[in-house]
Amino acid sequence: MISLMDPEKAVAEVDWCLSLGARLVHVRPAPVPGSPTSRSLGHRMFDPFWARVHEAGLTVAFHASDSGYGKYSSDWEPRGQMEAFRGNAFGNVTQADRAIYDTMAALIIHGVFHRFPRVRVCSIENGSEWVAPLLKKLKKVFGQMPKEFSEPPIDTFRRHIFVAPYYEDDIRELADLIGVSNVLLGSDWPHAEGLADPIAFVKDLEAFRDDEVRQIMRENAARLLQPVRGVTA
Repeated sequence: MISLMDPEKAVAEVDWCLSLGARLVHVRPAPVPGSPTSRSLGHRMFDPFWARVHEAGLTVAFHASDSGYGKYSSDWEPRGQMEAFRGNAFGNVTQADRAIYDTMAALIIHGVFHRFPRVRVCSIENGSEWVAPLLKKLKKVFGQMPKEFSEPPIDTFRRHIFVAPYYEDDIRELADLIGVSNVLLGSDWPHAEGLADPIAFVKDLEAFRDDEVRQIMRENAARLLQPVRGVTA
């Protein structure tokens, strides 16, 4: 995982990854910690990182992780330290999708994709229930304050953001919202998005044509691992 706390070192880390043949890097879906305050991933101080990603045609992945959001649910229900796979019903209901929702909103609203049009990102092991509410809110805010955006934000999402749904999610609905070409197969079993037999995911794609199934099961992810050519993704 690459930290953006020191933008110059983040660029050096990207170069190190590239030297090893990496085509995808991971960044924490959360505000970047700093002193005296944290900042959005889309803040211009992090442009050197995004510029290097743009230049190299890399994909940036945002995997579910401890994004620091436990501090918000702890205001309602004080708990101890975060423990992986330990149940927290209140935290799951109130915070499970917030970090990835906020991260994607920040990248769009704070102009990362406008300034660096070859940047592509993907959401991994966050499911897809957050997508429809985010698109709905983006559409509403764009209608209220269009000058805050360089283009309709839903268009930005569809061009730059890829999503791996959980197999329980409504995958047809997701594809209708963002396009079949932006839906990914998740196979990180035994974690939430994977199945013991990854190929069994195809059983959840009965609502798709054969060519669409091939895209979701293979081609979309393969495309993310290829350098971006041209001006946009």
